[in-house]
Amino acid sequence: MVEMKNLGFRIITKPSTSANKIMIAMILAGGTGTRLWPYSRSMTPKQFLNLGSTHESLFQETCSRLEPLVSPEKIYVVGSNEHLGELQQQMLQMFPDYNPEQLLVEPMSRNTAPAILWGILQIPENQRQQPVVILASDHLIKAPENFISALKSAELLASSGYIVTFGIRPDRPETGYGYIKAGEALEVGFKVADFVEKPDQATAEAYLESSDYTWNASIFMATAETWLDEFRKHAPELLAAFEKKSTAGKDLADPENIREIYESIEADSIDYALLEKSKNVAVLPVEMEWSDLGSWESIYQVSEKDAQGNVLRGNVISHDTHNSLIFSSKKLVTSIGVDNLIIVETDDALLVCDMSRSQDVKKLVETLKKEDRHEYKFHTRVMRPWGSATTILENKFYRIRMLEIMPGKSMSLQRHQQRSEHWVVLQGIADVQRGDEKVFLKENESAYIPIGIPHRLGNSEKITLQIIEVQQGQYLGYDDIERL
Repeated sequence: MVEMKNLGFRIITKPSTSANKIMIAMILAGGTGTRLWPYSRSMTPKQFLNLGSTHESLFQETCSRLEPLVSPEKIYVVGSNEHLGELQQQMLQMFPDYNPEQLLVEPMSRNTAPAILWGILQIPENQRQQPVVILASDHLIKAPENFISALKSAELLASSGYIVTFGIRPDRPETGYGYIKAGEALEVGFKVADFVEKPDQATAEAYLESSDYTWNASIFMATAETWLDEFRKHAPELLAAFEKKSTAGKDLADPENIREIYESIEADSIDYALLEKSKNVAVLPVEMEWSDLGSWESIYQVSEKDAQGNVLRGNVISHDTHNSLIFSSKKLVTSIGVDNLIIVETDDALLVCDMSRSQDVKKLVETLKKEDRHEYKFHTRVMRPWGSATTILENKFYRIRMLEIMPGKSMSLQRHQQRSEHWVVLQGIADVQRGDEKVFLKENESAYIPIGIPHRLGNSEKITLQIIEVQQGQYLGYDDIERL
């Protein structure tokens, strides 16, 4: 063993037993990332966007980061039903042969404790003594080698029955993160003395000066056996809700069974449900550049800047502009004589914000939601399990979309009571079901779907099907979809 003293923390590295990739990973991918609006929206949250240091999304970067220690068949993902299409497509890009049973889709949000418990219960019993690392899908880690080293070091504690948390040594007095206070020294890391809520500025400055405090990165490791023991001690009612179904012979992977469980339980975070109650939690301090990318200001802090201190992405030209973040998705965005601004452009929205007020973007999104503005939820392009739908033009009474149906995929059988639809094929051959009628449409051919008629659109060809869809009616809301 080699002992390293680093910034007041005693960290011991040991030879890893993970050469054969015996570690299991659980990625939590159900967040909404409202502070990164208008890029991040409830139907396309930040974990599925390219905001990191590669061409991959944050979710895909998280999967790639695990590769040295975790094989694909041992990566479980817990996500939201709302993001199923995006999750499936990004998982397939990473792991073409992934097992669909590894993707756990929550019917509704109940915070992290139920999500983690459901994932743990899916791990086969003969693997429940193996270490399980649990992490968010939307964090940025710029030193993956340090991350891997930390996971290897944590195995000793996890194998000894601890729940290990990973603490990031602060490099600034951050008020947007929770903190962990280190207590009694262990052979590797420390016992957790306390979990501390987001502090005020003066307290954060004191934490920065102390060697006892680290940022809570919400990365955890323990064996499945330990997780279940701790749930049994500190959240028995939650565990009972799941075990009641499983002991009755019900499959916990079945969507209807999970829906019934989720409807019967309250939302609870893993911190409140377990970690703050357990006496069996250790913290392992880690030296690495980490961010939860929780605001545009945090994106600015971790991004490479030009000589004027600006972070520019996309079609941007700036003059006499300093210490600003300017993102363009398509349009030319220009600036003259401004400082400390956030400017973010998308197809349908523009954000202009003082850098110091980036946390308030969440309040703006709440206003959009209150006013029932679709911009809080949807981009113009929305991913679906069958492909994507891109809105080209819309008003109160019509909507024109480009539909792209992937090979071998189809929409659900459905009907609408307040709108008709007209489909024109641009590329491929469309399988159209309209009432009892089934037809094939080639390029330049079209089909009209009257109000109230059951219909389905599919693609049995080997190329992507492209359709122009015109919706017309007195009401075009997404709740006018009756699935049959």
